[in-house]
Amino acid sequence: MDAFHGRCGFTLVELLVVIAIIAILAAMLFPVFVRARAKAEQVSCLSNVRQLGMAVLMYAQDYDGNLPIAVTCRPDWSYCWTTMELLEPYVMNREIRFCPSDRDGSVDLSSFPGLGRYSYG
Repeated sequence: MDAFHGRCGFTLVELLVVIAIIAILAAMLFPVFVRARAKAEQVSCLSNVRQLGMAVLMYAQDYDGNLPIAVTCRPDWSYCWTTMELLEPYVMNREIRFCPSDRDGSVDLSSFPGLGRYSYG
């Protein structure tokens, strides 16, 4: 028999062995990918905190060393703002308010008019 007219295809056992090897490799790699994603979220969150810190320093430089106020409202309570709103001119991205692992924002200030949810308190 020549090579062209020889055996065509795989046996069932060979296919099952290949599928089992792929399944074992996937099971070994899945936790690695989960850890890598968690580490990437951690680095992104840390980067957000660093950018917020730099924004606070720029704010303080513009306002004679005064730090931004935590939360304040107009006397009639028609509008409130936090440090995050005061730092907006100093940051390029509004998504900096949220950590990737906390997309909904664990700090809830939505009971105050004009405020919402943030990841950083």
